[in-house]
Amino acid sequence: MYPLTLRAKTILIGVVVAGVLSLVASAATFFLTREFLLRQRETGAVTQVLAAARLASSALTQSDESLGILSASAQILPGSRAALYQAGSWQISGVGFTNLDIPESLLLQLESGVSARQRAIVGSDISILVGFPLPNYLDTWFVGVVPLNELERSLEVLRTTLFVGSILASLGGGIIGNWLSRRMMEPLREFSSTAREVSLGDLTKRVNEPREPDLARIAQIFNEMTFSLQRRIDREARFGATVSHELRSPLTVIRTAADIIASVRSELPPSAQMSSDLLTLRVEAFEKILNDLIEISRYQSGSVEVNLEELSVRQLVETMASRKGIDLRLLEVEDVSVVVDARRFQQIFENIFKNAELYAGELDAIRGVRNKSEYELHFDDSGIGVTKDEQDKIFEPFLRGEHHAAVPGSGLGLTISLEHARSMGGELVASTSPTGGARFTLSLRIAETQS
Repeated sequence: MYPLTLRAKTILIGVVVAGVLSLVASAATFFLTREFLLRQRETGAVTQVLAAARLASSALTQSDESLGILSASAQILPGSRAALYQAGSWQISGVGFTNLDIPESLLLQLESGVSARQRAIVGSDISILVGFPLPNYLDTWFVGVVPLNELERSLEVLRTTLFVGSILASLGGGIIGNWLSRRMMEPLREFSSTAREVSLGDLTKRVNEPREPDLARIAQIFNEMTFSLQRRIDREARFGATVSHELRSPLTVIRTAADIIASVRSELPPSAQMSSDLLTLRVEAFEKILNDLIEISRYQSGSVEVNLEELSVRQLVETMASRKGIDLRLLEVEDVSVVVDARRFQQIFENIFKNAELYAGELDAIRGVRNKSEYELHFDDSGIGVTKDEQDKIFEPFLRGEHHAAVPGSGLGLTISLEHARSMGGELVASTSPTGGARFTLSLRIAETQS
């Protein structure tokens, strides 16, 4: 499961917060409104039933026809349902209502001579039952029934409206969160894109300062950092180029002197011959380091010119393998045209071969794998391998593995190889071979005619 992005989290938070707040507000609004309307309806019901009870009481003084009196009194009630208890018997007016629908607790209050009201279900309707003992009449009660169906329907509409409003508020929170996240992420996306280009070596990139003060300050700091880094790298590149150039002249003199001494080596005593051999080896090593430094300084100063051409990767590998004495039966490479600089490819091949020779004895195999628009060359050996912690570090200048410190070398070969690979639009990575040794994978772009 992929982790949520910052923008997705912002939108989700907007939806959740808006949804929770709207639900709380809707619930509070509904219950407060419901309570208020019910109280209002109960007050109205008491007034209506009281008016009907007074009418019934007044009519009883003029007639003893209780059923007719009840029917006349019930006419002023919504739903026209009422009950009159007199002399131990009930008179009922209205359909779907009997004295059995009257709650026992309400009857007990009426028996004690106290008016009462209570919500109850009459038939299938929720209603308010209000009872009054009739004055001047012993054991005589009037009970009116006021249905709440209309109020319940109104509350149902209100509940639905508030629920829909909560959903719309949640969607609104998501839309606002999306708008805010987009507004926030656009500068961050530019920061990320620019930082990536800077990490790939383009130190001329700068980010535009957004209108928001906080983000504008971050942009200023980022641009200042990039400018400082560019100035420092330029200074180091100029220093490396200057030192390399200044060392070239004395090295040429030393090299010439060493060659002259080596030309008369047979005429020298044994101790002098050993010194001559040692001098030649040291001069060659120093010359290799100096050439590597010059190559690195060219990449740092951006003065590298790449001569790209489309060549057969199998012919390139077979040619280099023949020069190094590698058994061609160890090669598993297709005949695919790739985009390369032949000189730089040769240096990469030689550096990888030299590493395998120094640390593992030799290469075990060179295998090619086609991967979409790239062709990958795997150089495998059976040495002690490269640990995961060292797989990235070994490409840094002058940094060598902990098991390789005793082996002579400048520590620049793999750094230059990586720069060569990237200058051709490819990549060079280290991993573990199937036999547990080191694997260096060189990725090259496949020519458009082959893709």
